[in-house]
Amino acid sequence: MKKFSFRLETPLRIKELKEKIEKQKLAEAINEKNKAEKSLTQLELSKKDTWEKIEKQLYDSVKTNVLLDFGVYSAHISSKIDRQKIVVKNTHRFYEERVHSYIISRREKQILEKVKEKKFAVYNKNLNAEEQKITDEVANINYDRLERDTNGNGNQ
Repeated sequence: MKKFSFRLETPLRIKELKEKIEKQKLAEAINEKNKAEKSLTQLELSKKDTWEKIEKQLYDSVKTNVLLDFGVYSAHISSKIDRQKIVVKNTHRFYEERVHSYIISRREKQILEKVKEKKFAVYNKNLNAEEQKITDEVANINYDRLERDTNGNGNQ
């Protein structure tokens, strides 16, 4: 019997490569999402720290120029936080798209792998049937020889 060959081996390799690429893109998306979230957290901590400093300045002494500077800085941080929230939202959306794309490519590959497994099972079944047929033929030949030898020895 001929060696097992799967007609869809090339598409399967392509699907495996596509899955690998999608997995890399997903990892990049995860890194971007984490960076954006970390940046947002740092900005929010900076804003909180600024407000704590403003409150401390209010308790210590009232210098309008210092309070004005803190207020401007706080407004600047707030606008950065708003922009960073948009970035985080976009990275989450991009991450979700990558997850979806990865899942699709993985399913496509798994489908072809299942087909290959079924074809291989059929191949093994046919191979076993052929081996059994050969074994039966050898057994029949040996039995016939034994019968001839037994009948031939008994007649002499």
